[in-house]
Amino acid sequence: MTHRLSILVALVVALPAGAQLSRMADPPAVERDPAENLYGVSLFAVRPPEPKTFKIHDIVTIIVNESSTQTSEQTLETTKETEGNASIGATLSIEDLLDLRLRESSISDLELLRYAAEREFEGEGEYERTDRITDRLSATVIDVKPNGVLVLEARRFTASDDETKTVILSGNCRSEDITQQNTIQSNQLADLRLEVKHEGDVSRAASKGPLTRFVEWILPF
Repeated sequence: MTHRLSILVALVVALPAGAQLSRMADPPAVERDPAENLYGVSLFAVRPPEPKTFKIHDIVTIIVNESSTQTSEQTLETTKETEGNASIGATLSIEDLLDLRLRESSISDLELLRYAAEREFEGEGEYERTDRITDRLSATVIDVKPNGVLVLEARRFTASDDETKTVILSGNCRSEDITQQNTIQSNQLADLRLEVKHEGDVSRAASKGPLTRFVEWILPF
């Protein structure tokens, strides 16, 4: 009888510990795809593609579609009037002064200076610029941040006769924003930097000459 009681007590004590060990040994729950049973059976159930992993030096195509419009208008009108005069109420006699005597001369209320000036200024300026860039650039992954953010950079240089064009684009993006066709829109890039530089006859013809810049420098208003 005593032996049976000992076995029963041992089983009662061992049961919670065994249940706890069973819970600790359970694998972590895996989120199951609700459409898993439909794949291969339904024509409308398509298994989503596996997310792509990017590394440094991978190539991503950036679709550039940027437009900007800048308009500025300013009007300035000023008027300034200045008027003044200077006169001497009494003067010393020159003849008496040569004899070392101080005596008032007959000249009095002598007007030395009278001036008047008036200045008016009217200025008007208007600035309007519209830019639109549409392009496709192949960018290189130059860095992968610890949180998975990709740093992209694209450079293109084209030359035709004396005309050259340089395009530099850089920005950060998430790998999940890149499509299965390996493309991404430029408006999905963070810290976007887009630089387009033209050099050649066309660029020089559209620029201000040195004489114009000098006149604008000495006459800023």
